[in-house]
Amino acid sequence: MTDTQLSLPERATLIALMTIVGEASNKDLHDRYGFTLVGKDRLHLAECGYVSTRKGVELPGRPFVHELTELGWSRARQELAATPPPRATKPYRLLYGLANAFDRFLTGSHLTLADVFSADEVEHAEVVEAQVAAETRIRAAYGELADKPGAPVRLLPLREHLADLPAPEFDAALLRLIQEPGVFLEPEPKLRSLTEADRKAAVRVGGEVKHLLSIEPS
Repeated sequence: MTDTQLSLPERATLIALMTIVGEASNKDLHDRYGFTLVGKDRLHLAECGYVSTRKGVELPGRPFVHELTELGWSRARQELAATPPPRATKPYRLLYGLANAFDRFLTGSHLTLADVFSADEVEHAEVVEAQVAAETRIRAAYGELADKPGAPVRLLPLREHLADLPAPEFDAALLRLIQEPGVFLEPEPKLRSLTEADRKAAVRVGGEVKHLLSIEPS
């Protein structure tokens, strides 16, 4: 997890650069968030290996241009789950409240920062399209396996029916689906009836292991 070596402005800069994704000049940072990365903060983030900075010789005034490094992206992701320092002001506490909620969403949905922030709009669109396709395939497989609409179907036969869909993608699609009306994941009431394969096919949601998917007719 995060350490305590960064100041609040430095932490805020990491999150700001994360939202911008690519390179950002000080003018970009100021226009969007009202601050710049200069002085000791710029030097410290560079020394930590979190931000790479260059002179934007192609830009008017040759401003500093900053970008998160791979290590910086990792630190920014950790920062989403961090608690605000004791002396943090109200705006920073609000920022961390939103960041913590975002962290829980990413973790619960098995998503990475790359699923949310992408410099390539085409690539991002392809990711979204793949996610929708996975959800559609699970719905279709459920329709084929369920005795009737709304009847529970164990996850094991669903996974076997969609054997070409990687387990992480299957799990992430399930967790997105249950956010929709009429879609439910439930534990198997007769636990002794579960095989070892059934147990491995289960998913954990909110601290509870779920074995059954049911989708009510719309």
